[in-house]
Amino acid sequence: MRSFLRGAFLALLLALGACSSIPYERSGTLPAAARPPDGSPERAALNARVYDAAAGYVQRLFYREDLGGVDFAAQAAARRDAALAQADETGFYAELGALLDLLDDDHTYARGPTERARYAARKAGEAQDGYGMVLTVVGEDWLVAMVRPGTPAAEAGVLPGWEVLRIDGRPVQAAAPPLAGRTDEVVFLDEAGAERTLALAARTLPPLPRREARRLEGDVAYLRFDDFDKPTLDWFSEQMRALAEAPPSGLVLDLRRNGGGSIDAAALVHAFLYPQRQEFAVLEGRLIDRRLYAPAPAHPYDGPLAVLTGPASASASELLAARVQETGRGQVVGQRTRGAVVGTRGIDLPDGGLLHVGMIVMTTAGGRALEKTGVTPDVAVEIDWRAVREGRDPELAAALAALAARAALEG
Repeated sequence: MRSFLRGAFLALLLALGACSSIPYERSGTLPAAARPPDGSPERAALNARVYDAAAGYVQRLFYREDLGGVDFAAQAAARRDAALAQADETGFYAELGALLDLLDDDHTYARGPTERARYAARKAGEAQDGYGMVLTVVGEDWLVAMVRPGTPAAEAGVLPGWEVLRIDGRPVQAAAPPLAGRTDEVVFLDEAGAERTLALAARTLPPLPRREARRLEGDVAYLRFDDFDKPTLDWFSEQMRALAEAPPSGLVLDLRRNGGGSIDAAALVHAFLYPQRQEFAVLEGRLIDRRLYAPAPAHPYDGPLAVLTGPASASASELLAARVQETGRGQVVGQRTRGAVVGTRGIDLPDGGLLHVGMIVMTTAGGRALEKTGVTPDVAVEIDWRAVREGRDPELAAALAALAARAALEG
């Protein structure tokens, strides 16, 4: 399942997937969406234009010139009729997604106009329709990572750790986004391995905060941010300024829900952890070949550091965790990251959808390749769904223990 980084992924209330972008990515302004009547000749004609455009861009721009050993042109031709025959946007993008999945690249995917608009709304902090559950991908399985209180999922008894198998008979990545007032049939696999079919009526829900800052026991600072963009960079800079004025005993960076974002923003965030200019990554592709540096900020943090990671940590967040580990700056705690570290570019499609094509090979400044391997934590903590259901956080506890152990060693 290569659609991991599709962003709002079906508007289930968490986007994992802003991917590390090459510097000249588009601004994100939404074009007008074309939505002809379902099942109409106009729909079929639009499907053809979008399909042919997407297949052509992939063949010209994909970072592996051999397309990973896939005869992509032949596959695109063989699947074209089935894609064009789809009666609606959801069905068409499911077929296009299946074609792109053949490349085995998390950063090559397509968002239809509806999903693209939902992703933009999430980034803008707007309310969205949803069931009230946050999903994460572990391997190829879509698991419930969080259930928001007072939401349809919570009222139906959905629990963290359950696997989502199907939504209205479709695989998760191909399902239609939730719509307020519509009831969908969601099939789960529970902790006992039994299938549970629940009817979930979506509601319009307030957005989840993308960032969080607090002080923990022992005066440890905790910062969570779920992607890398300019607002996050501005927020992080303010947090670092506050830490410089009132230094904590340690710092925990929580990247467990961080799906990536701007590679330049990630490099600047990383720079706050060092007193001198830092190399961050090496970018190589058909159109780019450079090393990415970031200057030392005016108020860097040089105290004890731990970085939390998990299977939803992807792309630029993996580079940051790997560099912290590679330089010995701090310890990485949690689970292995996604292993999805390729630079991409967003390209407008004829219907107002968005195609992302993996175009850039990215490694750490030390030459470490993370694609398909990810970052293995220094302190491994298995996911404990019972603890999650009880409101406990074993990964955070392990990070605090690691910071305390370092303080004892240095003291």
